[in-house]
Amino acid sequence: MNTVSLGLVRAAQHERKAEEAGKPVEALYTEMAKDIPLGRVGRAEEAANVIAFLASGAASYVTGASINLDGGASGVL
Repeated sequence: MNTVSLGLVRAAQHERKAEEAGKPVEALYTEMAKDIPLGRVGRAEEAANVIAFLASGAASYVTGASINLDGGASGVL
């Protein structure tokens, strides 16, 4: 079994949070990304690409893997 551990990914819930706070959504994402080494919040298609790879025949010899999809945040102490 393989797993994907998601970090921050752009989502409607964040857009609602920005709207409720009365700030532009990009300002919220910039604020959220300040502790992410890659400097940005992930995109849903990036998560989908990793998951699709693991579900495909191309990953037929991958087993027991846990992929951190978090822009490097899990490596920060």
